[in-house]
Amino acid sequence: MARPSLSEDNRRSINFTVRLTPAELRKLESVAALCGKAPGTLMRERFFKGRFPHPKMPKIDSNTYFELKKIGVNLNQLARKANANIMPTGILSLIAVLQRQQETIIKLLLDDSEPENW
Repeated sequence: MARPSLSEDNRRSINFTVRLTPAELRKLESVAALCGKAPGTLMRERFFKGRFPHPKMPKIDSNTYFELKKIGVNLNQLARKANANIMPTGILSLIAVLQRQQETIIKLLLDDSEPENW
């Protein structure tokens, strides 16, 4: 009985050449043999199912770091007052300012999260 034919989307019909050093090839072949897989299968599975390094941290300008520092200082002051059971006047307006700063920073971080080389 013949093997069922694959759809065009599932058929591996494209060749992709990878250049390796002799040492890299030996390592790939030995690892593939240990896994009981062909080197190409091992590379494909590792690439498409493996883990990748974490992307680089987005670049943030010094103004954003300064804003983060200001938020940290404000939160420290609020925490100190809260621990002393003192509710400062104007706390709601301060929290609103902190929330706006936080939203601005999150927007900057999201806008700057695209990798440079894409």
